Amino acid sequence: MSELNHGLLLQDQGRLEEAEAIFYSVLAREPENDFVYSRLALCQLNQQGKKQRALESIGEAIRLRSDSAFYHAVKSLILSGLHKGKEALVSADDAIRLDPEDAFPLAAKAAAYCELDQWAKVEEWSTRALQVDSDHAMAANLLTHSLRLQGKSDQNAVAVEQLLAASPEDSFAHVNAGWSALQRGNSQQAETHFREALRLEPDSDAARDGLLESFRARSGFYRIYLSYCFFMQRFTGGKQWGIIVGIYIAYQLMRRWLETINPMIAAVFVLLWLALILWVWLAPGIGNFLILMDRSARLALKPGEKWQGLAVGGGLLLGVVSIATGFGLSIDTLLLGGIGLIASTVPASLTFANESRKGRMLFGSITGAVYAMTLFVVVKLSLGPGVSELDPVTKSLGGFVLLSALLCTWLGNVRALRQEEVS
Repeated sequence: MSELNHGLLLQDQGRLEEAEAIFYSVLAREPENDFVYSRLALCQLNQQGKKQRALESIGEAIRLRSDSAFYHAVKSLILSGLHKGKEALVSADDAIRLDPEDAFPLAAKAAAYCELDQWAKVEEWSTRALQVDSDHAMAANLLTHSLRLQGKSDQNAVAVEQLLAASPEDSFAHVNAGWSALQRGNSQQAETHFREALRLEPDSDAARDGLLESFRARSGFYRIYLSYCFFMQRFTGGKQWGIIVGIYIAYQLMRRWLETINPMIAAVFVLLWLALILWVWLAPGIGNFLILMDRSARLALKPGEKWQGLAVGGGLLLGVVSIATGFGLSIDTLLLGGIGLIASTVPASLTFANESRKGRMLFGSITGAVYAMTLFVVVKLSLGPGVSELDPVTKSLGGFVLLSALLCTWLGNVRALRQEEVS
């Protein structure tokens, strides 16, 4: 077996680092081999932290052979992986122009639209790819994904059935089926599909993440949160912001109107609004906390997810108990300490399992500051005259704690602060 064939075999077996090393070895002897550059790019695309290298490798392949539709389609997939959807569309169009009868460039264009959250376009181009090649697995998966995110449940169910019939050993097909089951509210069926996906591809992060979601969805509380997520996923980032701002404006108008009728009703409405905001941000952390209570399910959690569960679910539980105890026994320090703990759960929910390094640093700093200020207020009041005589410094710190929690509910909507940095 030649060295190149050995590298291709290793790549097919998923031993990407070994295959990459062999491809580099071949290129040392054949620096103008465009095919090897393309295989190297595909190796790097599927390894964490190497997508930028993959873009450079496929760039070399295109430099050596610019008329290859396949190379431009691979470049489009890499750009999608780098969250550069608009650039990915350009490369996909280049590939389609070179070979309009090839399903792969059409599927690459569908993937680019997927990165842009334009689900109707994903459906259109994945359907075109399947018209060219009805067995194209990537296009079939993208079609199933787009139908689910558009809320086309009947068509999605048919697509899932066809996908599993055509590719029963495809891990991603079972991931798609799992998410479809979750969206229908069937967490047990979803768990079965995600387990099968992990059996077929033990290192699949998509399958592991889906399995965790199916564990969390055992809770009715978390299923409500998932329904909210599925609803919001139908829209692009800009439209999501529009919905959020629109809801906030409606809330402000309703609050002011209720104040003219009865201030007490308005106050209850404000509390319900705050509970809704907390519910949206705390649900994942509470879900992880519930998984921690399950001896077998907790094994699927990563360290960051375990810490998120403890900081959010544990912090919320301790905070509620502290507030109830402080209120019942008239202990001011417990009351204020509980409020601080509950406020800390919002930035904490955006810290430990956050894919963005910038986001972890920002929200982690806020979480640490909230902990420190809550501790300072509690100690100061324990040594001072009590809550009835709060000094300006204590009031300022308490205000910062509450303002920080509120600010995080807005900053958490910024994708750059929650999305994995790719390289």
